[in-house]
Amino acid sequence: MTRLALILALTLGIVSLPGVSFGRGAEQFPDKAKARIIISQDKQQMLIYEGETVVRQLPISTGWPGVRKTETPIWNGRIGEFWGTFESFGTTQDLGYWLFTDYLPDGSWNGDILIHGAPYTVDPAGAKVYSRDHIGKTPASHGCIQLLPEDAEWFHRWDPIGVPITIRAFSGGTLIYPKIVFGAQLTGAPPMQAQPSEPTGTTLTLP
Repeated sequence: MTRLALILALTLGIVSLPGVSFGRGAEQFPDKAKARIIISQDKQQMLIYEGETVVRQLPISTGWPGVRKTETPIWNGRIGEFWGTFESFGTTQDLGYWLFTDYLPDGSWNGDILIHGAPYTVDPAGAKVYSRDHIGKTPASHGCIQLLPEDAEWFHRWDPIGVPITIRAFSGGTLIYPKIVFGAQLTGAPPMQAQPSEPTGTTLTLP
C-alpha cells in the first residue's frame, strides 16, 4: 500500500494496524496505572483522577450521615473484587465492587461497603424500577456508594479492580432531605429521625 493510499484509508477508517486503534467514537477509559478515585461525600461526587487531572466526575449517594450504622466511613484502600448483583434492604443492586468490611466501635460487624448501581425493584412486567433521584443530591444509602445505572455500567466496563480509592468524611456539606428514603418520611426531619429502618428478610445484610 502506497503512503497516499494508507493515509486515505486511515482517514476513511477502513484499515487498522496491529496494536493501534483508529476507530471513531471509541470509549476512553482512565489509565489504571495512573488512576485514583476520591469520594467526596460533601459534593456527593466520585472524582476519577489520571495523575493530577480529574478525567471523570460521577454523581453518587453515600451513607446517611450522623448515624454510625448508616454513614459511609472514611477509608483508604483499593477497589476490591467484583460482587455483581446482590440483594439487600428489600432491593436489588447490580455491578457491585467490594471495598471493605465495616465494624462499629464496639467491634461488631456492620456489613460490607461496596460501590454499586442504584437500588431497584422489579415490576410485574419484569422491568427494573430504580431509586435514583437522590443520587448526586443527598446521602441516602446504608453506607455503600451508589452510582446511576448508566455510570455503574461505565465503571464496570473500565474494570476498576485495584485502583486506589479515598473516601473523605462528610463534613456537614449540603444535605437535601428526600421525601421518602427507605420508607422513612424525611421532609424537614433532623438526621437522627431520618435513619433507615432495620432490614428484614433480605438475602444479604449490606449497607
